[in-house]
Amino acid sequence: MSKLISWIVLGLFVVAVPFGSWYYLKKGLDFRRHALSELLVKDSISVKEDSLKLMIGKTSVLVLRNSPEIGEHLQAIYTQFKKTDGFQIICFDSIGTFPVLPVGYLSGLKAKFGQNDFVLIDTGNKIRHVYNNNIEDIKKMIEHIAITIPRPKEADIKMKQ
Repeated sequence: MSKLISWIVLGLFVVAVPFGSWYYLKKGLDFRRHALSELLVKDSISVKEDSLKLMIGKTSVLVLRNSPEIGEHLQAIYTQFKKTDGFQIICFDSIGTFPVLPVGYLSGLKAKFGQNDFVLIDTGNKIRHVYNNNIEDIKKMIEHIAITIPRPKEADIKMKQ
């Protein structure tokens, strides 16, 4: 009887655990591939005169419209990503307060994507996706933000000599 139990446990570790691990990792890979296919570049912002470097090197969520409902969603997004280096939320209404920005810095964006509420811009000033103010789009935006935020560089492993 103990040999049978030993063979069952061995079979479990040799077959079931690797298959379960493969299946779990495959689901994660499929999820990431699907999300990356949604994040294809839709447009880009070409500004050479941005002396403030307002959006260069940071993942940005540009808020095109402002309302109390949007403010609640932004507060939740901000609390989730506030400790993340390289993430910012920019309201389109507040951009006009920067006197150093070139004329028409983001007005073309407002004209092109004005029917939406949010625009996700990656670190290279490429527009990745646009969203509306509904629960499904907000959830998708949070997933996309997590994918587009640059990962911190990990320390190299060095051998002692």
